[in-house]
This record gives sequence, structure tokens and C-alpha cells, in this order.
Amino acid sequence: MTAVLLAAILLPMLSVPLLVWAGARWGSRAGRVALVVPLTSLALIGWLLSGAEAMTERVVTIPWIPSLGIELSFIVDGLSLFFGLVVSAMGVLVTLYASSYLDDHYRDHGRFYAYLMLFMASMLGCVFSENLLLLFVFWEMTGISSFLLIGFLHDKQDSRDGARMALFTTGGAGLAMLAGVVLLGEVTGTYSLVALRDGAMTQSMAEHGASWDGILTVAFVLMMIGALAKSAQFPFHYWLPNAMAAPTPVSAYLHSATMVKLGVFFIARIFPIAAMLEAWTPLLVSIGFLTMLLGAIFALLSHDLKGVLAYSTVSQLGFLVGFYGMSNTDGASLDLLHVASHVFYKGCLFMVVGIVDHAAGSRDLRKLGGLSRRLPALTIITLIAAASMAGLPGTMGFISKEYMLKAKFDHWHSDAWLNWLPLTLVIIASLVKVLFSIRLVRSTFFGPLPSEIDEHFHKPSGWMLISPAILAGCCLTFGLWPDLISPALRTLSVEGLHLETSIHLKIWHGWTREFWTSLGIMGLGAFAWLLLGAGRLNRAGIPSWLRFDQAFNAFMNAIPAIAKKITSLTRADRPMDYLPIILGTIFVSVGSLIVVHGARLLELTGLRGDWRVSELLDPLRSFVLLLVAIAVLMVTTLRRWTTQLVALGTVGFLLTFYFVLFRAPDLAMTQILVEAATLILVLMLLSRFPRAAETGERESRPAATRRIMNIVVAVIAGLTVTAFTFVVATSKHAEPAGDFYLKQSVPAAKGTNAVNTILVDFRGFDTLMEVTVLLIATLGALGLLMRYRRTEAEAKAGPMGPPGMGVIHETDAERERWTDR
Repeated sequence: MTAVLLAAILLPMLSVPLLVWAGARWGSRAGRVALVVPLTSLALIGWLLSGAEAMTERVVTIPWIPSLGIELSFIVDGLSLFFGLVVSAMGVLVTLYASSYLDDHYRDHGRFYAYLMLFMASMLGCVFSENLLLLFVFWEMTGISSFLLIGFLHDKQDSRDGARMALFTTGGAGLAMLAGVVLLGEVTGTYSLVALRDGAMTQSMAEHGASWDGILTVAFVLMMIGALAKSAQFPFHYWLPNAMAAPTPVSAYLHSATMVKLGVFFIARIFPIAAMLEAWTPLLVSIGFLTMLLGAIFALLSHDLKGVLAYSTVSQLGFLVGFYGMSNTDGASLDLLHVASHVFYKGCLFMVVGIVDHAAGSRDLRKLGGLSRRLPALTIITLIAAASMAGLPGTMGFISKEYMLKAKFDHWHSDAWLNWLPLTLVIIASLVKVLFSIRLVRSTFFGPLPSEIDEHFHKPSGWMLISPAILAGCCLTFGLWPDLISPALRTLSVEGLHLETSIHLKIWHGWTREFWTSLGIMGLGAFAWLLLGAGRLNRAGIPSWLRFDQAFNAFMNAIPAIAKKITSLTRADRPMDYLPIILGTIFVSVGSLIVVHGARLLELTGLRGDWRVSELLDPLRSFVLLLVAIAVLMVTTLRRWTTQLVALGTVGFLLTFYFVLFRAPDLAMTQILVEAATLILVLMLLSRFPRAAETGERESRPAATRRIMNIVVAVIAGLTVTAFTFVVATSKHAEPAGDFYLKQSVPAAKGTNAVNTILVDFRGFDTLMEVTVLLIATLGALGLLMRYRRTEAEAKAGPMGPPGMGVIHETDAERERWTDR
């Protein structure tokens, strides 16, 4: 079972290089190769579901970083299997759809499918993770891969803005989630979801009382920030509609069926752990149902087909969040039914929008119409999916809405917090949902066919209809025979999350209050459409003060101006002004320390006792220091770049000799290597500059007051560093750290060289970061050293042109710009 689960999760990730190669070789036909990957994952997850232990919770644990309590720990239960099936099955349908949608008008097909499979692997890793830290790793991978998918058409400004908005919003909130996860782990002593559910959480609360409950509430709120942002809940709802700049297959996959449901999944996963907290119901019910109403209204006021579907997704996700919030601590009921219903109709409608855009060249509801005569099959598919979205009888959406209303009536008659709010907002939002469902179908497929649409129209491939037809068929089949899905819901029920009740879905429950309410919603929705009509809705729009996306973009665009202003105020762009500011801050800090603790500093061991001049003025060391001082003066007085560099290198090599005098060969060797490498690299860099760059360097003699200030700053800086070094050298700890490293080098690090064991084992992360910095610096230096062939115009420009760097000019006019100088 372990091998099957790991293969299902990792296969999409391992297929990335193959898909990049296939895209470069076969272009748009790479989709046929990519289709094998989600099909295989779907088959493997189906095998896990069909096994003899399908209803038994199983945990697979592989050691990863035991010292930090992090394990590759995966859980196979009803919740993970359900979302695993959603991710993999929709992956199959979206890949099949994309293989026809992404024709030869698109490029980089291999890169697209590689991003898609990377996202799929990240999603599967999330839903099967049992360790909270491992879940967070995959959580952030979904954010990165979705950023790549949303910004796939990176030559378009909307794609870049949408990708940036999604990454900053979900990524920033993800940091809050990480803080909550770490806080929860530190408080309870474990990151295991199973351990937390089975008693670690309640035991921690029982042991520490009310004070611990407040800490756990803070951890829960922090984790909810990440979950609510991922599912585009208020006030993070703005990023999802702007992510619609991605190609339609991405929208159908990420923004209807998978990624945006990740926050809902996380709430369901921690339900057995956090539902006991007092903040659970107020937070989720208020935010969830408020988002549901706002999303429905924004969908009605939008004119872009993708925008309508995006805001309706925000609305449905708000309902799911609020649904878990109003469920009692015993568990929820039929939550998977509501999720599955949304997956079917919303995935279908996103694909329909892609086909409409592909065929008509527009997604604007004010410009569309009459497509039913050209696309009769697509019209039928859309009618079924839109009817399910509106909750009309005969569709799965109707079954979901009936049980949804039943849950709201039960909550209304309870004594729960704000028991009236869910039912009231659900009725209003459902009424608005009927309105925008009618508008979507009526404005797109009926009425007159605009002449510009008629001229542009080209019939889409029949292969593009397969995936939406399958999803529409599921809406209709499970709507007419809902009990077909009952066995699956019973099999996928999870202990602690779902109520232990028998599930028998049926299409007719009698003349119940839910039925009369649903009938009233449909009737009022149709009547409101007759009153408003398409004309009034076409003139409406989302108020600007509710466009949080515009505020986000304005803030992001203002960051460079703000940074420039701060740079100007702090003089950071003028080193000769900025350096005194930095040094002055240090002097003030050190001076304050001396004023406050001056008496204690004068009592240091090194400042007491007898002093011998012979110990201070060793002839050989003094001679080396004299040579260092001469070399420093040469750096400040010489004018040629190369001679200044040689003098500076001389200072470094003389310090190497000083280390030798103190019998520190390791430091001397390091100093030699650093000085040699620096000297060679800088000399190679200087060789790239033309002679005119050095001779033409402008020199300005500072004013007398500035020269005096520079001398004072330099003297004080030297005295401060000398004093600091002296204080550190004379302030010995009773138990030096060196003794510990010497004793533990052999038993703990299995090495006899203490310096090596400290760098590689005891402080390995420091060394890793240092090597990383050196690698980045090396790559930057290589980029600077690489010589590109100049254009003829750049060569004629001489020193006024770029100094041998590779500047690519798009037009002849750009090339002539250098010659005109």
C-alpha cells in the first residue's frame, strides 16, 4: 500500500522532465503523453479505495527529519481518498480538455503540462499528508505551481498581475498559517493530525487550563488565515477573479475543483481537533456566509463569463466554510455531497466558457448571444450545468440545495450563535444565484447573434466537448438517481468529522419546508429576472470601493516609489552620505552603553593589573602592522584602479602573515584563498572596462568640513572597533564553547578535526547558507564575465555604449540610439 500511495503522489512530479521534453519535441501533441500521468494516479487511488481495508484509516510514515519532528507521514482515510479522487479525476478531464484547447496558437506546451502535473502532485501531497509541517510544505508548493500556471501567458499584463496577486495573498497568509502550525505543535508536543485528534489536543487543554485555551485559539486563528486566503474568503476574495487571466484549463482545474477547495479541505481536516474551541463557530460562520452573499452579488454584477464563475465559486466556498462552522462538535453531514456537486457543475461551466471564448472570441456577456444555433450540443451541456448551479430539480445541485436548506433550518431552531444568520444569507444568496445562472445562459446562447461574433465564429473540436459533457452527465445522473452516490458517501465517512448516520439520498422528500423554500427561491429568481432583464444588469457593475484588487495593485505599484523615497531620505543611494549615518548609529549605541555601564567596563580583567610594554610591542608583529598601515595609506592615495586593488590585496596577505604569527594556520589558509580569489575576480572584472572608463572617472574634492568629518568618523570607527575587540577578548565565559566542541567532535561528529566538525556538523546550517551565498555570488560573477558580441552600432559608440554586456535590441531604431550618441 505504501508503494502505491507514494507512486500516486510522486508520479506527477517525476513526470515533469519528460513532459518538458515531450513539449519541445511534439508541441501540442504533448497533451496525449501528459494524459497518462493523471490516469495512472487515478487508477492507483481507485485501487486504494477498492481495497479490503478501504474503510480503515491507515497511516504511512517514512522518517525525514526526526530531530525536528518532521516525517513523511501520509494518511489514507475517507477525506483524503475523496479529495485525491477529485484531484486526479479532474486532472484527467482537464488534461484531455487542454490537449484540444491548447492548439498550435499556444507555445511552450511542455512547460504548461509540467506545471500542471507539478500542481497535481502538490495537491495530492496536501490531501494525503498526516503531519502538519509536511502538509505546509505541499501547501506552499501548490502556491508556487499555481503562480506558474496563472502567469503562464507571461507576455500579458493581466496574467502577470493575477499571478503576483495570487502568490502574495496566499503566500503571505501561508506564513500566518505556518506560525499557527508551529505554535500548535509546540503547545501540544506533536504535529501529527491523528495524535492531535486522539487526545493530544484535549490532554494539553486539560493539563494547562484556560490559559492554554487562549494560546490554542491564537494558533487556530493563524491557521484559519491561511485556509481562508487559499479559499478566497473575505477579505482575501479579490485574488480569485484576477487569477482568471490564466488559460481556461487552469481555471477549470485550480479555481473550481482543486486549489481553492484546499482551504475547505484543511478546515475539514482539523474539524475533529479545533471544533471544540469557542472561536470556531463565530469565525467561520460570520466570514463564510458573508463571503457567500458578497460572492453571489459580485457574480451578478460581473460581465466577464469567467468573472461570473469566479465570484460564484467564492460564494460556494463561503457556504462550505460556514457549513463547517455551524456544524456541532459531533460532526458534519453530507459535506462531501456539496463539494462534489460544486466540482461537477463548476468544472463543466469553466470548460464551457473556454469553448465559447475559443469559438466566439469574446467572454463579455454584453457582446455575446445567439450561440445556441451554432453550438447546440454545448447549449444543452450548459443548460444542465447552469441548472445544477441554480439548484433546479433533476440535477445534483437541487439535491445539494435541499439538504443544505435542511441543515440551515435545523441550525435556525437550535440555540447556536447567530442561529438566524446562515438561513437568511443562504436564501438571499440562492436567489441571486438563480439570477446570474439565468443571465449566463440567456446572454450567451439565446437572442440575436451579434455580427462581430458571427464573423469571428469557428466551430471548436468535438474533443473539447468530452470533458464538460462527462461533468454535465454526472450533474444529471446523480440528480435523477441520487442514491447512486450514497454508498460512496458512507464509505468515505471519517471518524470525528462525519456524523454516524445512515445516508440514503432521494430526489423527493415530500412537501417539506425545504421544498417550499427552494420553490420560492426559484420563483422569485425568475420574477426578478423579468423585472431587471439583461439590459439593467449590463449597465450595473461592482462598486469601486469594494474592488480590493484595485487597492492591492495600487499598493504593489506604490512600493517602488515608497522604497525610492525611503532611500532618498536615508541617503542609501549615496554611500559617502549613508556610511556616516550607519557609523553614527553604531557610535551612539556604543556611547550610550559606555555612559550607562562605564563603571563596569572599566572593571574588566584586561584593564586591571600590570602592563608590560614588551607584550604589547612585539617587534615582528609591530612591523607587520606597520606594513599594513602603509598599504592602507596606498589604497587611499593611489589613483589607478589596478594599483589600488593590488594595495588592497597586500593588506589581506599581510593579515595572513599576522595569523601565522599567532599560530592560526586554518585562518591563514582561508585568508589566502579569499584574497587570491577576490583579487583575480576583481582584476578580471576591471579588465572588462575600457580605458576611457577609468580616465574619465570624475573626481571631486570634498569641502574642508566634509574632510574633517570623514577624519573624525574614521578615527572614532577605529577606536570603537578596537574597544569592542578588546572587551570581547577580555570577557571570558566560565565555560567556553570550545571545550564542548573538542569533547564532542569524536563521539558526536565522528571527526578528529574540531574546525571541520564545527563547520560541517555542529553548525552545518551556517555552512550551508554560506555556500549558498557563495554559489549565488559565483553565478552573478559568471554573468558579468560572460562576453557577448556587440552589435555594430554598439561598437561604434565606443565607451558611450554598454561595456561588452549582452544587450538585445528589438528594432533598428533601438540600435541607432547608441550611434546617435
